[in-house]
Parts: sequence; structure tokens; C-alpha cells
Amino acid sequence: MNEEKIRIAIVEDELMVSGMLKIWIGRYRDLQLVGSAADGEAGWELCQSTRPQVALVDIRLPKLDGLLLIQRLAAQFPEMRLLAMSGLMDAYTVWRATQSGVHGFINKTQPPESLIEAIRAVARGNTFFGPGFSQVKQEQLSQPEAFQKILTEREQQVLRGVAAGREDEVIGAELGISPATVEAHRKRIRQKLGIHNDRGLLAYARRWGLDVQTG
Repeated sequence: MNEEKIRIAIVEDELMVSGMLKIWIGRYRDLQLVGSAADGEAGWELCQSTRPQVALVDIRLPKLDGLLLIQRLAAQFPEMRLLAMSGLMDAYTVWRATQSGVHGFINKTQPPESLIEAIRAVARGNTFFGPGFSQVKQEQLSQPEAFQKILTEREQQVLRGVAAGREDEVIGAELGISPATVEAHRKRIRQKLGIHNDRGLLAYARRWGLDVQTG
């Protein structure tokens, strides 16, 4: 009797990367590609319709951020195994991944064999987080000055807007708060970090990866 194949959906906006993933998955008899999508919203629809065993999701996607997609899938389909992939390995990305409910994280710089290993591992009910991921989590996110130990989620959002060079009015519109509230958050962030200007805020954001744009 034939062994049941691992059914996989790919959500990746870079066509070259998506094409290579399809080729590699097609080389293994125990893996089956059920479909691919090039943005987060299309990925949501794909996973709803095909119910893959493993969803392979890039964390930087148009229309719906990859880690937000993973959170949505984890809530709606708890039986689905979720594997994130990215070329980023900064502290903010790792932190968001740990909060998303993802079962594995594969760095795009790793060899394709690692991807196949990760798919099989999460499909079996295990987790797969590479050494780089674990190192950032243990060495950076455990530090007393790590951003998630100091700043609230809203303050992180405001700081990301500041790091992106947005005005308070724009940040407020994106977050659904007033410009005055944005300024209050900005002041509170400076007080918590002991930083006196936006240049210092930008340096802090860069250190922790809060300047990296998602979606």
C-alpha cells in the first residue's frame, strides 16, 4: 500500500523562489504540491480550499503579511502545520514568529535539503527551528534591554512608523489613533529607552530589526 503523501501549499510572492520550491517538492515521492499563491489573501483562499497538511509561507507578502496569515490559519485550522520561511533573521522577525503559532522557521539561505527536512518534521507533528533562529531567540531576545521586554505592542508599532520616516499623522491613520496619541507614545518610548531624539530611536530600531518593513 502506498504511503500517504504530505500535501503542501506554497505562499510566496517571488516567482523564482516559488518555482524552485515547486521543483524541489516535485522531486520527492512523499510530497505533493496542492497549489501556490503569490500574496497573503490568495494564500488564505488557497489554504481554505485545499486544506494542506503543511502550509509553507513567506513572512513578507503583499496584501496580507505572512505571519498574520499564519496566525489566521492557526486559529481557523489548528490541525494544519505551518512553516514560515524568510531571508530575515533579525530579533523582531524572530520574535513575531514565536508569537504567531508557527511550527517551524526556515531561512532562505539554507540549502534546499533543509527545507525538505523541515517539511517532513512539522508534518510529523514536530517543530523545526534552525540554529540561527534559536541563537537570536536565546542570545538577543533574552537580554534585559530587548524591545519586547520594554515596549508594548502599540509602542513597537509606533516606533516602526518612526523608523520608516512617517509623520505622526500618517502613523496615527495607520493605527487608528490620533496624531497627539502618536506623539504621546513617541515621548513614552524615548523615556523608557533613555533616548532624546528620533536619531536615537532609529538606531535602536535598526539594532532590533524594527526598521524592517513587513508585508
